[in-house]
Amino acid sequence: MNYVAYLILRRLRAPLITLIVIYSISVLGYVLIPGMDSAGNAYRMSFFEAFYFVSFMGSTIGFGEIPYEFTALQRFWTLFCIYATVVGWIYSIGAVIAILRDHTFIHLIQRHRFRHRVDHLREPFYLVCGYGLTGSAVVADLSRRGIQSVVVELRQNRIDALELDNLPFDIPSLCADASEPDVIQDAGVVQENCIGVLCLTDDDHVNLYIALASKLLAPERMVLSRVATREYAGNLKSFNTDHVIDPFETFAEYLTNAVFSPYRQLAYNWLISPQHRSIQSVVKPEKGRWIICGYGRLGKAIQRRFEQHGLETVIIEPDPEGQHVKEDYRVVKGLGTEAPTLLEAGIQNAVGIIAGTADDANNLSIVLTARDLKKNLMLVSRQNRHHNAPVFQAAKINMIMDPNMIIAQRIMVFIKTPLLIQFLEEIKHKDEDWCEKLVYRFDVLVRDNPLDSWALSITKSTTPAIYEALRHGRNVKVQHLSAHPQNRGVQLPSMALMVVRKGEAHVLPEEDFCLRIDDEILFCGRSHVLNQMLWTVCNSNVLRYVISGHDEGGGYLWKRLFDKKKQSQDSGGRV
Repeated sequence: MNYVAYLILRRLRAPLITLIVIYSISVLGYVLIPGMDSAGNAYRMSFFEAFYFVSFMGSTIGFGEIPYEFTALQRFWTLFCIYATVVGWIYSIGAVIAILRDHTFIHLIQRHRFRHRVDHLREPFYLVCGYGLTGSAVVADLSRRGIQSVVVELRQNRIDALELDNLPFDIPSLCADASEPDVIQDAGVVQENCIGVLCLTDDDHVNLYIALASKLLAPERMVLSRVATREYAGNLKSFNTDHVIDPFETFAEYLTNAVFSPYRQLAYNWLISPQHRSIQSVVKPEKGRWIICGYGRLGKAIQRRFEQHGLETVIIEPDPEGQHVKEDYRVVKGLGTEAPTLLEAGIQNAVGIIAGTADDANNLSIVLTARDLKKNLMLVSRQNRHHNAPVFQAAKINMIMDPNMIIAQRIMVFIKTPLLIQFLEEIKHKDEDWCEKLVYRFDVLVRDNPLDSWALSITKSTTPAIYEALRHGRNVKVQHLSAHPQNRGVQLPSMALMVVRKGEAHVLPEEDFCLRIDDEILFCGRSHVLNQMLWTVCNSNVLRYVISGHDEGGGYLWKRLFDKKKQSQDSGGRV
């Protein structure tokens, strides 16, 4: 049903009826009132002549008295009709202006345009429900990778912010409640080119509704949801939501790794975070007491992890009864912002402190007070508001927990490639020395630049040059993919992390590892390397060159490419 046309007709019903009545009475009056022709004979207008005169008179054009001069009675009737039609038009135009300014009408127009734009999308896209800090970070990262998004957000100011964001291409967006099934239907959840649904609102219940509706409307669609409580996490998993991200549980896992396996955690950080930590930031805390300030969602998640690993903890909480702290836990009542509270918790014998309250000012106060009382503490803090990031950075805290960034980074891990998730699982079984060497290889590779990751599959459609070479019996090795397409003697700043062959993972394959058809390869390196690598895997001339070193191409583009290669060699072969 066309809701826009329905709304217009309903709102303009009274003005239209008013105009019709006024024009009908005016026309009828001219037909009934006798006039006089030029010979002095009685004359009456036809309905057509009367309607013609009223039409140009009512629009204030005024062609004069036709077909003959009017009598006094006709002129009196004309005066009445002039005022009546002007009032009728003023009323009608006012009604039209009111409709154009009506929020319901504007929303219907926007929704119609949004639905039309989504229906005409041809490229694959993600449906992002919620454009807060997490949603905006995810959409920006997807756009940077050339992946289209469709955004549904309840708050208009966030939609306005999306319009002002400097993104590489236009993002269809709608201000609406994404928990309503017809909204996500308009947003394209049932379209074949919809890759998945990202439930990123600030409300767990809304995310639950979106996930439920998505799974019912499009069961095959990938659904990823953020969650803040264990109860909702269990509910989402019960109907096979593909990925459920709890930032508090995720950070608790990160922190536990940082305590027991700091280099493994740093490897995680380099692979999932654009702004990775430096090697110098690695802290190997001694075994000892940890003080947890705030027993909310974060405090409970960390306490469970530490308890599983046998770490001694002391909890500082202003309302232990309300937070249901177990009786066998050691608890100090308070906030932790004052020195006496921290001293009572035994900070002098502690190795680390976690400021995990829901207030950034309290968290910063806890960290600064703790540092004054003991210098060599490992400091961990929760950052609740993203705009406070400069203050937390200035505080020189060892680990900062920003829920929105944790969710955004975790989502991009799932979106980049499933191989990255598999690789992160593989390194859980590696020791610290292995992880330390891996991190140092990352550092040599990119230094202070972001470490990106991507995957290639040896198939006819994605890597045609390699596929044809392997099909004809030529050996293609991992090192060939990392060779510069214009100067094979120069290695691109990338490395192969893993090759998956028939379900078996080969972690950190050697450079001379021979590839086969249907292999999947996970790479990491500088983000621009992928475009250069695609030259090699898609162009047979380039692949033959990086393998053999011979210029076997004869086309114009190939000659131009090698002219650039020779210039690069003459200048020292720098990448």
